[in-house]
Amino acid sequence: MEKLNLSIKKPCSENFASFSKTNDGGFCQSCKKNVIDFTTMSDQEILSYLTNKENKTCGLFLESQLKTYSIPNNKKTSKIATTFASHFFNLSLLSLLSFNAAFSQDKRVVNEIVKIDSQNQNTIQDSTKINKKISVEGIVSDPKGPLPGAYIYLKGTTISAQTDLDGKFKFPIPLKINDVLVVSFIGYNNKEVLIKDTGNNVKLEIDIKLKGSDIVLLGEVSTDKVYTSKKTFFQKLKSIFTNE
Repeated sequence: MEKLNLSIKKPCSENFASFSKTNDGGFCQSCKKNVIDFTTMSDQEILSYLTNKENKTCGLFLESQLKTYSIPNNKKTSKIATTFASHFFNLSLLSLLSFNAAFSQDKRVVNEIVKIDSQNQNTIQDSTKINKKISVEGIVSDPKGPLPGAYIYLKGTTISAQTDLDGKFKFPIPLKINDVLVVSFIGYNNKEVLIKDTGNNVKLEIDIKLKGSDIVLLGEVSTDKVYTSKKTFFQKLKSIFTNE
């Protein structure tokens, strides 16, 4: 199994909070680069991004994320396991088709009609909820008080708002149920807020408390592969069945 060591050898002194928001971070006017925000990513997401990126990457990291990662070798698939899985799938599919055929012969038409009517009714109700527009505003603070300058953006977009001197904000567009707001402030853990059904209300007020995170580092990330010893016979045998 390969290992990848992540580090920032020359931390940047630019203020990430002042960058223009992009889909995956912020644009630095000083170096004219898009800076990727890795602070909200999981280990798997960080590895997936960096291992598929050919150019040098400038990013924002938590200090705890700059470490050595193990890269799972998913390309080496056991022929034995693949053959077994193929036979098992074919057998399962054959059994499932046989069961469905027998079940379909005994199923009554009246039950089918009732089931479809019920699905249509639930679909209409779910559609009404999903399309409901909700106005969102609130305040962002930490244990010491309001946080001015915190960013609140709709996950997956560049639409955002910023808190005023009192830590208050009003999101610029109405949101839908299941939308996710991400609250970001340098030196604090990002927080995600799921927009839930507000009943008859079309206005939602939220009080968001942020907690301090570990040190945040900004700069060009260095990816150095770490030497690993060759596998023993038993490790190779194990990898056949575990894909490690």
